[in-house]
Amino acid sequence: MAHRQTVRLQGIGGQSKPIQPAGAGYYDGFEPPHSQVSSLAVKLERLLHREDFRASPARALARRLLWRLRWAITSRPWRLATSYGFPLWIGKTGSGALIYYQGASEPQALRFLSRYLREGMIVADVGAHFGEFAVFCALAVGGHGAVHAFEPHAEMFALLERNIAELGLAQVTLNLCAVGEADGEAEFWERTEPASSSLAPQRAADREVRRVRRVPVCSLDSYFARRAAIPHLIKADVEGAERRVILGARELCSLSPGHAPLWLLEYSVSACARAGENAEAITATLQQFGYRCYGLDEEGTPRPWVPPPAPHFPTVHLIASKQELT
Repeated sequence: MAHRQTVRLQGIGGQSKPIQPAGAGYYDGFEPPHSQVSSLAVKLERLLHREDFRASPARALARRLLWRLRWAITSRPWRLATSYGFPLWIGKTGSGALIYYQGASEPQALRFLSRYLREGMIVADVGAHFGEFAVFCALAVGGHGAVHAFEPHAEMFALLERNIAELGLAQVTLNLCAVGEADGEAEFWERTEPASSSLAPQRAADREVRRVRRVPVCSLDSYFARRAAIPHLIKADVEGAERRVILGARELCSLSPGHAPLWLLEYSVSACARAGENAEAITATLQQFGYRCYGLDEEGTPRPWVPPPAPHFPTVHLIASKQELT
């Protein structure tokens, strides 16, 4: 990555197809504590923000019915086409549903990555799920680049492994583990919705947790120090535990502009609350390391950071860079 104070985002010629925006923010399906918004209202609000629904409400509703019908018939993985030119094996998850509905689970983030990533870059995908971002990034950085994917959910890791193998992406290194503040082990909560699974906070498991497992945990500082490498970009979607990932990358975050990695994070007030974290502490921690924070507009363009408004608390993307993004 060029060592300059301003990063100008450009497209990756021929690497990916254009991805249509999904609307301002997306929702994780959970209401914050003491919310006065009903579950039905939240679901309706979420639906109205979807790009596919805005384009054709009837078709969008039909596809949601077919999604439910398919999983009522069989629980086997489903191979779906994506809007950016490659197939993925998916499970019954919220992310998989969004790929079925609109071709991508998080179009804004992928549009941003399509302009930011370059051949030869190194990417860390923390919370890789079944591999949508890992595959996208691997194709963008090419054979001379590298993607290090981390996923502790055993079922999602099996799909991730299958997708990487079938696409022949030798530049992807797979890690069946969680990422946190330090190396070790931790309890991992597998939820009814796999995409909401997370490291266990300091409280009793809630009704959505279907299984508790102990999983290995690594810090990004120790992981990349062992490989004598520095990632250009770290994507982290870990259901409210993003600050733990950042604190486990203190050395990487302390590097100078032009060397410190750029962060692409999920920012969810409700997910942080479930994890026993404060969402505002994420931006505060990054700023302590000298990062500037940005949000993404519908086209995936960085804009000055504005926290999500109450009371709906949409989940949004947070970009953090020590270089000005234009």
